Amino acid sequence: MTSLVIVILTATFSRILYRYRWKLRYMYYVAREKYRDNVQGSDVTGGESSYYFDAFVSYADKDRGFVIDLVKSLEKEHNLKLCIHHRDFIPGTGIADNITNAIHYSRRTVCIMTSPFLESYWCMFELNMARMEAIYSREGENVLFLVVLEKNAMAKLPFSFIDLVESKSYLEFPENEDADESSAFRSKLGATLKSHDCEFKSPVTSEEQE
Repeated sequence: MTSLVIVILTATFSRILYRYRWKLRYMYYVAREKYRDNVQGSDVTGGESSYYFDAFVSYADKDRGFVIDLVKSLEKEHNLKLCIHHRDFIPGTGIADNITNAIHYSRRTVCIMTSPFLESYWCMFELNMARMEAIYSREGENVLFLVVLEKNAMAKLPFSFIDLVESKSYLEFPENEDADESSAFRSKLGATLKSHDCEFKSPVTSEEQE
């Protein structure tokens, strides 16, 4: 009987840990960063003044060329300050810490949706950490915005992020190479990232849907 109880408790505990795995990871990294800031005497109260970047751009390494061109255009034409990992991450700091800091100190997180993105552990880490940031640090305000580079990638998006599709919190990059359409896409994205308003709230139970 004792062995059965132990097995049941272990299974229940494991299920709880899995269900809330992203929340627990997020809370761990945020708590560690707050501790470091407190030791250094930094202000961690949050708010508009605490954002270093207009957006953190999350992407798979295979899409780096597209992202470099897009970031150059947005920073030049729309005067945006963007964070990309190969340029702005701090050397000597752990990958997970760099990611959570980039998300926390950026007003938005933009994810470049492709099949390689959805297959990447770190890209999915960034996607989930941004959702946790919205729920637990921004009072449900959505911080995620998707750029759809591959339409078929949206069909592979985890169900817990379906609200982003339903609320149309994304832009599709034009499939053809028409200059006018590409320019219109950049203008729409730039305007979205310049805006401080959020059209919808992130569901607080998203991590329970996975």
